[in-house]
Formats: sequence, C-alpha cells, structure tokens
Amino acid sequence: MPEPLTPTRPRVIIVGAGASGLMAANRLAATADVTILEAGADAGSPPPRWILDDLVFDPALDLDWGYSDADTGLPLPRGKVTGGSTSVNAAAALRGQPWCFDEWNLAQWTWQKIEPAFAALETDLQFGADEHHGETGPLPITRLPFGAIDTIFAGWAMDQGHAWVADQNAPGALGVGHWPTNMVGNGKRWGAHAAVLPGLRDSVTLRTGTRALRLVVSDGVCTGIEVDGPDGVETLEADQIVLSAGAFNSPELLLRSGIGPADQLAEAGIPVVLDLAGVGTNLQDHPWSVLQVTATDAAAPGQRPVNGALLRYEIEAEDKLEVHLYPHQAKPYVPDADPADVIVGIGLMRATSRGSVRLGTNGELEVRLGHLSSEQDARAWRAVIADAGRYIDDMVERGVFEAPVDPWWKADNLDDAIAVNLDSYGHAVGTCRIGVDGDPLAVVDESLAVRGIRNLSIIDASVIPISPRANTMLASMAVGWRGGELLAERLTPTQQRTGLR
Repeated sequence: MPEPLTPTRPRVIIVGAGASGLMAANRLAATADVTILEAGADAGSPPPRWILDDLVFDPALDLDWGYSDADTGLPLPRGKVTGGSTSVNAAAALRGQPWCFDEWNLAQWTWQKIEPAFAALETDLQFGADEHHGETGPLPITRLPFGAIDTIFAGWAMDQGHAWVADQNAPGALGVGHWPTNMVGNGKRWGAHAAVLPGLRDSVTLRTGTRALRLVVSDGVCTGIEVDGPDGVETLEADQIVLSAGAFNSPELLLRSGIGPADQLAEAGIPVVLDLAGVGTNLQDHPWSVLQVTATDAAAPGQRPVNGALLRYEIEAEDKLEVHLYPHQAKPYVPDADPADVIVGIGLMRATSRGSVRLGTNGELEVRLGHLSSEQDARAWRAVIADAGRYIDDMVERGVFEAPVDPWWKADNLDDAIAVNLDSYGHAVGTCRIGVDGDPLAVVDESLAVRGIRNLSIIDASVIPISPRANTMLASMAVGWRGGELLAERLTPTQQRTGLR
C-alpha cells in the first residue's frame, strides 16, 4: 500500500537573492520551506568593505553579469552576488509618485495597495513616524548632510522657482532636497545583503554559486528547475518556483525553458513549451548622462559622501514628464578623476521608449534598450540637457565651476553628442509585465503567477508594466514584499508522501 499522505509546508524555490528575491523570501519564510538560488557568491557576514564603500569594483570579484546593449555596446551592469544590484549601486532610495502605480490600472497594484509595502520595508531615520512612512522595517533610509556644492545647487534651484522638499519620498514631492538613501554611518551602502539577508539565514536555505539553467515543465505545470552549481548539473523539485532574477535574467530563463514568443524560440532552436508573446518585450530604462565640470574650490566636491542634493521636476506637465538633475563628486565613479571634478547628472524619469530582451541565433541574450526612440523622450532629453547647461553656466559666472573646454552639451551636432554620451540609469523593468485577462502581452497575472503555467511566479522588476518616475530599487523591493505577500496567501500546505521532500 502507498504511504499515507500528510500535510507539509510547501517547498518554494526563489531564483535570485537580490532586492525582490530577498524581500519575497522575507514574506514567505513563515509559511513555506524556502530555498534561494543565487548565481553569484555570498558576500558574507559581516558585509565586506567593498559592499559598504565601493562604486567601482575589481573585476576579479566577479560581481557583474557582463551584459551590454546589443545595438550600442553600452555596458549594463547588473549585480551578481547576494543582494543583487543593491550590493553594487549608489544606494538611491526613491519610491516614485502615487500616480506611477495608479497608472498601471491594476486593482492589486494601486498606490493604496503598494504604499504599505514601502512603509513596511523601511526604517526611515528622519520621517519614520510620519504618515506614509515606516520605522520598523529592515532597510534603513536616511538623508546625508549637504556639502558646499549641494548647498549652492539647492539655492540655485529655488532661485529657478523650484520648491524646497524636506522629504523626497513624500507622496507627490517635486522640487529640490536631500537624496533619500539606504546608507548608514554617513555613507556606507546598506543594501539587501546587509539589511535583509541576516534575518533570513536561519529560516531559509541559501545556495550560492548556483545558476538556474532551465525550468522543468510537464503538462503545463512547473515542477522544478535545472541548475548548475558546485555539485554540477542537477534538477531541484519544488511546489512553487519563483523567478526573482531581474528584468534581463527572468525573461532569459523563461525563453531558455521554451516559454515566450514562438517565432523567437524557433529562431533560437528552442522547442516551444508555451507561446507567450510578451516575454522579453516592454523593456524600459531611464536614460542617464553626466556633464563633467571642475570646481574652483578643489575641496568642495568631496565635503560629503555621494548622494547629496536632488532636483526632481516636470519638464512638461502633460504626462507628468519628470526628470532628475543633481551634482556630485566624480571621483567615486571615476577613480582617476581629479578630486575637484564634479559630475552633473541628468535622468529622464518618464521614458516612453521601449526595448527588448531576446535570445539571439547564437543562443546569447540580446538586450536592446531603445533609449530616446520616442519623440517625447528625445524632446524631453534635449530640454533637461539645456537646463543642466544653464546651471553650469550660472555656476561658472558665480565662480563655483571653471569654464568647461568644448563641452559636449554645446556641440554643433548635438544629436551625435547625445548618442555618444547617453548612458543607462540602471533601472531596467517591464520584460515580464503584469496584465489582466485579454492583454496579449501580459506575462503574469495580478498575483504574479505566470499565465498558462501552474506553480510558477515572477516576483521582481520585470513584472512592472510602466516604470515609476524614480530609481527602481525601492520599487523592486516593494514588488518583492507585495508579491511575496500575495503568494503566501495563495500557498496552502501540500499533500506529499511522508518522508519525501
């Protein structure tokens, strides 16, 4: 006779130990046996010096996936280590505006639904007790003191008519104020590895150096995942697989498993398991550029850590076309820069251009950002460049900056100069977007379950249908928190044979 069946906790495998994956694990660990797979290394405990301080990394650490834009060759850094990109980024902690989430037009993902996730994940050291904020979450949020360049910039912005903003994460905030950051100790990056993973180590299984290769799907049910780790290639079984590998790697894993646009799969020589047209489409990123100048006071740029003053404003009221403008010292990003060098950063936070992720005929992942391919983006980009140029001109006139020699932002052929100096803000989202029934390009439903495949979910930035007007780290964490919560509600103890795991 068969062994008796007994209720057990569901077995969940999460692919990716980044911002979303660790937050999802945080929500699931109480109700499921969770295993987290991470292709990179475990950065260790206590966090190493580089994870706290560095913005440029020794290649020997192998912290990056090595992606680049297939059209331009632009490097697209993505963290390959516990904590994901939160272990290597600049620790900017912006939420986005309420209308960013309401425009998704999804009942389970309105601002009212997702705002509690933002509050729950944070301990805001200045505003934690205020409405809309939190003071008991794992992630510290703080604002660093201004240096001389920041103070002058904030005064200039207010002279231009922009409001002073005490809290850039207050709903609807626009104007100049302190960058909110996930930093401690006046400039130590404290990402998901440092903030979230320590609380999970005793309640989940973490397998590092383990790369997911292919989902195992039978009769429309995902039963496990094939991985390559320290013990070689093996198949791991689970009751639920969760992809939290990010906007590049989550669609890549679907495609390599035969889930995606049938024509693309055929071109790549992969048998079709499910024709799901939206996989890899809808890629969004915020364009970013820097205008580099030199301060007349060589000591001024280094008087505070990275992340000081930020100006957020709308270039055009229609479509709430928000942009970023801010100055900071160049040296943390450009080690051979002079300490007096200043980077004036600009970002287009309402980008309507779309790119894609797909497998090429050689089997390699091809990422195409498609920056500035929409007329609206191209127009807005020229406008924010002009504003940044006016700021620099005013600072030169006031003796704060030296006059730049042959600045690219004043080139006769500005289109060519823009193309050469265009960069990524590192905010890729959207390649496995959420959608409702009837949306032919939706990859997951509102619970983040993959359409057409049972026991498979995606919980990361790839599900975001329209990018928020902000750096996307906090949004990715909130998706992890909210998505983990929704999955925990769906999971019930499974009936499994005693002794089988």
